[in-house]
Amino acid sequence: MKNRAFHVAIIGGGMGGLCLANGLKKAGISVAVYERDQSPDSRPQGYRIHINPQGSTALHACLPPHLWDLFGSTGGDFSRGFSIVTEQLHELLNFARSQAAGAQAKTGGTQDTIARHRSVSRITLRRILLAGLEDDVQFDKRFLRYEETPDGAIRTHFEDGSSAQADLLVAADGVHSGVRKQYLPHAEPIDTGVVGIGGTIALTHGVMALAPHLLLDGPVMVVPASACSMFMAMWKRSGEAGQTLRRLGIEGPLPGDEDYLILALGGRPDFFGLDNQAASVPGSTLKDALRRTVAGWHPSLRKLVEMIDEQQLFLNHVRTAPPPVPWKSTQITLLGDAIHSMTPYRGVGGNIALKDAALLSAQLLQVHRGEKPLLQAIAEYEASMREYAFAAVADSLKAMKQFTGEKKYPAFSLFKTGMRVANAMPKLKSKLMPA
Repeated sequence: MKNRAFHVAIIGGGMGGLCLANGLKKAGISVAVYERDQSPDSRPQGYRIHINPQGSTALHACLPPHLWDLFGSTGGDFSRGFSIVTEQLHELLNFARSQAAGAQAKTGGTQDTIARHRSVSRITLRRILLAGLEDDVQFDKRFLRYEETPDGAIRTHFEDGSSAQADLLVAADGVHSGVRKQYLPHAEPIDTGVVGIGGTIALTHGVMALAPHLLLDGPVMVVPASACSMFMAMWKRSGEAGQTLRRLGIEGPLPGDEDYLILALGGRPDFFGLDNQAASVPGSTLKDALRRTVAGWHPSLRKLVEMIDEQQLFLNHVRTAPPPVPWKSTQITLLGDAIHSMTPYRGVGGNIALKDAALLSAQLLQVHRGEKPLLQAIAEYEASMREYAFAAVADSLKAMKQFTGEKKYPAFSLFKTGMRVANAMPKLKSKLMPA
């Protein structure tokens, strides 16, 4: 039946869940989002994020035009590329110079204004995704369990004793998804044995002077001969974006959104002298681990590490999701980290979640129009999602092992030589350029 009325409940108001909600509302589909946070600003929303062409295309498909324009005009600088350097800051591979040409070649000689790379603030992006959903998002709703009702609907129960009913339940509640634990208990992510240690530094002129110049093009990965790596990126909102925020009545940066440089070391806990089982570690211990690791590195990197406030250092245990055995599609489905959490070493996890949201939204639009049954739409979404998402999971895991594994001679020397050769050959480098 054309324009069949049905209701979708989304558990989790992160990037993927809110993108889906926008897409469904844009299509005229009834939707409600249930988020465990007490309010939009009740906890930090993370650091800057790189939105790639896949993520940009997904946001364009799901956002109404005025919010897409707002998203496009509130981004940051330093989004043109990605570089790999040694611990002495010798350039190995720099994608920035070929990126613009590659993007133009793919669009017939003109820069694509939609499918392109962007540096964005997670805080600002969440505000944009929430705009227009004020009546559709409920905060302070912690998922407890779900059940199927006699009439075939899905009823979700929350810790506060309330419940909600929907025709489709979507798990968008992240790596610790409560929905997944009940629905697909065999699909739990696993610990990779790698941790990330990092923090931010206010982006002053002095910090800019110390930072590798390649950061002006985009993130930098420092790859030493030891079993670790360091990710570096700068967040600075563009002048145009700052003017847009001021026109919206927002003077100065949003709390937690000030300009900064982020540094994050990745490696096994025992490499850093940490307890493998420790869930939390004092900042002073993490600072000492950073100092020991970079002791022989370039002086600028050592100085930057010293500038990190040990009280705001973070420790993350990196997880990954092994491909689960395909399951029978039902009126419950999943997107993003709730089903395919991946390491951060390809920087695509958020973008894949956005791709999930756009694909699922498009499938549900066909249901809404009466063009296919709900379960067929879910099955087609899940089949496609498993293929591209778990390919990205495998790719990110491979990159993590390359950057944080033991780097033996002569294999590591050949690895660096290969990158330098590719860096000197534009055609070869364009084939290696991240999507």
